[in-house]
Parts: sequence; structure tokens; C-alpha cells
Amino acid sequence: MSDADVRSIVLGVIHSKPSLQSLPGDQDFFEAGTSSLTVIDMQLQIEEKLGVTVPTSHLMANPMKDGWVAAYIEAKSAGKVAAVS
Repeated sequence: MSDADVRSIVLGVIHSKPSLQSLPGDQDFFEAGTSSLTVIDMQLQIEEKLGVTVPTSHLMANPMKDGWVAAYIEAKSAGKVAAVS
């Protein structure tokens, strides 16, 4: 899977939330009024689609589209495979 594919999946999930569709890539989700439950929901959807995990603490420290895209590209490159339950 290419970096462009990862970016497309991450942004697709984020953009599925109407309040985040027009949010600039460097604006904080929380400053835009997004709840932590919505952030976790997006994380779970992205990780299911990509088959990789990023620590929640890392995503919460970088709660922006650009930050999440970079984090998931890095995780995919490093092969941080999600545990199957």
C-alpha cells in the first residue's frame, strides 16, 4: 500500500465526519469541537482499514489531519501490525 493510499484512507475516515470536512490539515480536532469519543472512533476505523496501530497517546498529542496522516504512514512503513482479537 502506497503512502497516497494511506493518506486517502485516513482522510476518508476523517472526512466522514461532517464537522471535519473543511478543517485545515494543521488545525486541531479538539479546537474544532470534536469530542474524544469521535477521535477514538476515527482511530478504530482507520486501524481496521489499514491493519496497523498507532498509540492513542500519539494521536491525541497530534490531533490534526496532517499529524494523523504522517503517523499512519510511519506505522504502515514500520509494519506496526494490529493485533487480531
